[in-house]
Amino acid sequence: MKRKLFGKVSLLLAALLLMFGISFCEDITKAQVLDIVDDAVTLIEQTGDAALSVIGTTNGKFHKGELYVFCYDTDVVITAHPEKPFLVGKSYKGKPDVKGKNFRDEIVQKALDGSGWVTYYYQKPGETGIFLKTAYGRLATKNGKKYIVVSGMYADKQ
Repeated sequence: MKRKLFGKVSLLLAALLLMFGISFCEDITKAQVLDIVDDAVTLIEQTGDAALSVIGTTNGKFHKGELYVFCYDTDVVITAHPEKPFLVGKSYKGKPDVKGKNFRDEIVQKALDGSGWVTYYYQKPGETGIFLKTAYGRLATKNGKKYIVVSGMYADKQ
């Protein structure tokens, strides 16, 4: 009797955790994206290139799961990336998303104009399929050097 009851309670608990676990997962908001970019811009404006190693640290201050910051230079070369550090030094100029949009170039251009949001399609880490993503890029400068600071959020499975 106890074993049957325990099994039913365990099954019910697992179902509730699955059902509510998804509901309780906090989606990334535009405010969170703006905040983390602002924090990274402040750090860059204080420390320059030294900030890139902090920004590029996996599971560091600027890497909170799906919410993370990465940086480009003005030529669309990645200079810091905590999710994929092996991309640092690679140029993505003119490389489109799966639907042909040169989103990286657009992010850099909007940031060079001050800041801006760009929507594109990208693969979500740990998932299969292509997802809609919106990224925010902002310009940071230190001693005349320009840094493009970017973060974003996934919106929808496509």
